[in-house]
Order: sequence, then C-alpha cells, then structure tokens
Amino acid sequence: MLYIGRQLTKCSCNLCYTVYKRGVVILRIYSIFHVKKKHQAFVYGRERLLFDLIQSSNTYEHAIHPTQEISYLCEPLDMMEIELIIQQQLGNSFSGIQTKDHQIFLMNEFKGEIQIDIFPYYIAVVCVGSRMLELDLFATLSKLSDCFIGFNKDEMECGWLKPLKFHSHERR
Repeated sequence: MLYIGRQLTKCSCNLCYTVYKRGVVILRIYSIFHVKKKHQAFVYGRERLLFDLIQSSNTYEHAIHPTQEISYLCEPLDMMEIELIIQQQLGNSFSGIQTKDHQIFLMNEFKGEIQIDIFPYYIAVVCVGSRMLELDLFATLSKLSDCFIGFNKDEMECGWLKPLKFHSHERR
C-alpha cells in the first residue's frame, strides 16, 4: 500500500520510488475492470456495490486468479491489445515511454508520470501529477469499449470511463 506523505511500503516499482525520492504528494491509484457487456446494465447504478466487492478483495493477490464474482461480472483482458493501443494512442503525447512484461511507464514533463500494469482481469494505474494523465488513459481505453469501469480506492471514487447511454424506445 502507498501512503502519501509517509514512507512507502509494500511497493518497489520505479514510479513509487521516484515519488518517494522527489517527495511528490499528488498520487492517485486506480483499478480498471472490463465489465461483461451482458452485465453492464445490471452493474449500472450499482457501481458502488462492485466497488465494495473489489475493495474487500486484494486485487494484487487476485491479479491472475480473480474472485468468482469478479470473473463472473468482468471480462478477461486482451493484455497485448490493450498494451498496443496504449502505446499507439499515448506514445506521441508523452516524452518518455518504457514497456516491459505488460507494464507501461509514461512520462510527460508537464503532466507528470503514469505507470500502467496490465493483468488478466484488471489494469492497475498509478498517476503522479496532473489529472490529465488519467483522462488521457481513460479516453484511450474508452475507444476500445464502453464497458470499462475505474475505481480509486484512496479517494473512494468509481465510475465508467465512457458514460453509458441507454435509449428508451417509445411504444406507439
């Protein structure tokens, strides 16, 4: 777990080390899941329940083998496709990019830094700097699908990366 303003523990990623070394305090951590299309309408309006389910499980332990509830509600991710799309869409917007084993590290001198770890059932994101970092990522992922939902446990935030649109059909 990462702690803002305190010593970092249980994390040795390059981004967290950089944050600790620089003393940066603007740190946001997200978990992004891809809800199965057939369950999207069910989850809509119940996002907080899914958030509580995810909050109660340790997503790192369940990165490879998710809980039964998560595997029922969420799609396994095409890790290579997501990695490729992120590199293609965001690579030009960032001054530095590093990739290794489904981990992407992007740097921009004005926006900040973002680390993206792609697991079979979720994407872990650590952002340091401007909120434009996650907006860029969310816009990129929402081009792939409208079924991505993001959770920020530290700020107790959750929401769809691309807002859902439901059409009502009038009967005559």
